[in-house]
This record gives sequence, structure tokens and C-alpha cells, in this order.
Amino acid sequence: MSPHRYLLILGSGTDGEAQLARARAALADEGRILALSPVVTGNSVVAGDPHRYANQALLLETALERTAFNARLKSLEIELGRHPGDAACAIDLDLAREYGADDELCWENPAKLEHPVFVDLAERVAPIR
Repeated sequence: MSPHRYLLILGSGTDGEAQLARARAALADEGRILALSPVVTGNSVVAGDPHRYANQALLLETALERTAFNARLKSLEIELGRHPGDAACAIDLDLAREYGADDELCWENPAKLEHPVFVDLAERVAPIR
């Protein structure tokens, strides 16, 4: 079985960079981190949200296929302290793209890359070829 390569967008409004570090450690247990963007801290990309967030993109290689991996990301969010209805998101682990063996784009969730901040972070670790 060949490995799968995924672009993730990470975000945290609670304990920002430290929470992203915990998320990276948890993700490293799921596969191999191939590339990381810098952490960017700023205002929410959601209109009306007064919180500040730390965001980062990473490229991860794992044996899990996309459906199973996405379910695992949701479990990791809960393990890392995310609760429905939190005012500031403790952690957000969004699956944005999947790449094939030759780094070709196989799948993309455009909703996860709507904001220029996320597009910039994504381009730093896994440009579209």
C-alpha cells in the first residue's frame, strides 16, 4: 500500500503556538511530516470573530486513506481540547489537499483555502504543480 500525502491547515485560538506544537507532535505519530510553513498569528479570517489565531500549514505522509485520515483528524481535535461551541477554537486540523505519488494534485477542498492567509501558507509547503 502506497503512502498518502496530505496538505493540512492548522489553527488555534487558544494558546496558539504551543497548541500548534502539540498538534504537530500528535500528527507526527500518524505519519511523517514532510514540510512545515512558518506559524502566522493574526486576527480571525471570519468576519465578526474577535479572537486572534495562530495558523500553520504542513505536508504529511501517512498510510491512512483520506476518509479514515479525516476521521482521525477530528478525533485528534477532540483529544487536543476542541469542544463544540468553543468561542475560540482550541485546535482546527483541516484537510485541504491530497497529492499523488508524483506530487500531482489529486483532491482539494476549496473551502479550506478560501482565505489568502491559508493559500499563502499552503504555497509554502506544497505548491500546486
